[in-house]
Amino acid sequence: MHLPDVVIHPTWCDASIGGDVKTQSEHSESDRSLTEQYRALAEIVCARLAKNERVRRSLPGGGRLRFDRQLPFLCLYRGPDHSLPDSTSKLITTEAAYLFASGAAEHHAGISHLVGAIGAAMQEHFGMFLLLEITSMDCCENHYERRPSFVIDSPDATAIPSTLQALNEALQSITIAGKQAVVTIANQRTPLRSALPDLEISRTPHVEHGCFSLRLAVHPIFRDSTTGVVFPIVLQALRWKLATAIRKAVGEFIGSESKEERLHFDAWGPSALVKAARLIDQQLCEVSESFDFLLQVTPTNIKEAWEGFKDSGYRELPPLQYRYLPYHPSQLKRQLFAIEIERIEDPTLAHLFWEKQAELDRQLTALRDLHLPESSLTDNPNPSLFLLSSLQLYGRPDESLVDLATEILQKLSGGSQEHSRRSKRLDCVKATELVAHAHEEIDHYHSRMSEFNATVELADSIAAGIMVSQHRLLIDRSLSLPRRRVEPLLHHEIGTHLLTYFNGRCQPFRQLYAGLAGYEELQEGLAVLSEFLVGGLTRHRLRTLAARVLAVHWMASGRSFAWLFAQLNQTHGFSQRQAFSTALRVFRGGGYAKDLIYLRGLRDLLTYLASGHDVEPLYVGKIGLRHVPFIQELRRRGIVTPPRILPRFLEDELVRKRLEECRGKSILDLIEDHLQPEKTGTLK
Repeated sequence: MHLPDVVIHPTWCDASIGGDVKTQSEHSESDRSLTEQYRALAEIVCARLAKNERVRRSLPGGGRLRFDRQLPFLCLYRGPDHSLPDSTSKLITTEAAYLFASGAAEHHAGISHLVGAIGAAMQEHFGMFLLLEITSMDCCENHYERRPSFVIDSPDATAIPSTLQALNEALQSITIAGKQAVVTIANQRTPLRSALPDLEISRTPHVEHGCFSLRLAVHPIFRDSTTGVVFPIVLQALRWKLATAIRKAVGEFIGSESKEERLHFDAWGPSALVKAARLIDQQLCEVSESFDFLLQVTPTNIKEAWEGFKDSGYRELPPLQYRYLPYHPSQLKRQLFAIEIERIEDPTLAHLFWEKQAELDRQLTALRDLHLPESSLTDNPNPSLFLLSSLQLYGRPDESLVDLATEILQKLSGGSQEHSRRSKRLDCVKATELVAHAHEEIDHYHSRMSEFNATVELADSIAAGIMVSQHRLLIDRSLSLPRRRVEPLLHHEIGTHLLTYFNGRCQPFRQLYAGLAGYEELQEGLAVLSEFLVGGLTRHRLRTLAARVLAVHWMASGRSFAWLFAQLNQTHGFSQRQAFSTALRVFRGGGYAKDLIYLRGLRDLLTYLASGHDVEPLYVGKIGLRHVPFIQELRRRGIVTPPRILPRFLEDELVRKRLEECRGKSILDLIEDHLQPEKTGTLK
């Protein structure tokens, strides 16, 4: 198919634009009608853009125009007749300014007028304007071997060399399925029309008027060349990476002479959370908030289980009991997969939504299998179905983490039995007094942010003794801990878990309080780091975190509950009650791997800090370390805002000094330098 050029004339606002393509007498009645529709749209669009208002318009023939705000560029795609939107059009819908329309000849005059009017309006504002047209190659499948391939062509190559270079370098960095992109720059000796004869490239000069054009041909590796079947995962990956390349080119095109004044290229992306994205965000939150995974997998008969285990001579754990599910997991799954994430144009948001949908699916599968026989409580080589889902959610401890946990227990060997006896002699705080301290801490945060409306509740059978569930702080009625443990506890639970929840509540992006997929690991890393920063991370506490990693490792390897209990108690010196508690945590549900994330989260957080990164972005909501680049991108685009408040302890100069000292240090370095002697109990 041959597409006529969108010819950008020096006088874009002139009413004669498009008249060079056909004379008035050559227009059919339908052509005139289409052209008039485009002209009417152009007036409306330019009027809105003049006031910096958002533009979202449907075009004749199934096309669409979007302008997020006043912008110095427009991405254009003209598709085959009567088949819009098609898969190739999705390559430009990632951008803040795009237009896709029919490539039929009768639309040409109208599109030329519309594009010309927009270009003139934006040139008045920015002094320059870039039209980037995306086209689809018709290529031999075997020749390209499904390798991402691009051809760049521009009549203004000599006028915008840095823009072409930025686009070229960004495209070359793209890899899809492990294959590096091939980029060709067309020139007079190897013009694009020579390689792709079905394309006609405009050569109309208009550089002197500040209006520039660029054409990018894309090899459609995202669809089968014979059947036309689309490969959605490949398309998603290409859209995401191509969006970055386009924004880098735009950033270079409009960039300031001063690097300090130049906007980050992400700033040229969409800045609005559109209606479809808000709806899907809400729907995912509704499913996420309809169940409490951690509470459901917490046994309700912990005390009875301990007594029964003792009565058996520490050989057999009685059956564990759990709260009944007030829903059917399969029904929630039906609701979950009815969410149409594929409607999201923004590739970053779509990626985060797809991740969360997959995590919720795994959690619901685990809850469905929660009440099945717990074969992993014995030496039965067949793991429970719940354990398999748990390992999908949290993974297994990697070899380096197991080595780290082993080294911690070796370097900090012994003392747990004595610690248990010493803790009983310390001034301890009961649950009711802890509730009062928690209310005081919550009131402090509420005074700084009115939305911080957490509640504190006494509850029965909380395996951790204390836990956060959304906006609630749950404390076990029988909890008793040394007074010196109170401050680290409050910073762990309120200054980290509740603070990130309410910071997330202040964001337009709801996933930041519901929690992005895999957010818990960074949450626990931050929470344990807060204990260290306020001087409350004791040797015993770190031994406990190391023991949890080994407990998950042994449980996932098929060891029995009784074997694991004996190993912790007799080999590593933990008291019988703490050995039981640690073993129970990893065997609940039939095998729960979450406990490895405390030590792994702290280890990876220290690596993050050692790289010179700031801790502030981590408190924006409930995110994982892998999400930081995405969140920073969304912040640059204005979709996500900075954290409303930071933890109270960061106001302390000594704490900030300690935080800086953490950079470049490992957990073992912390053991040598700062860890306190045994003087407090354990929590969570």
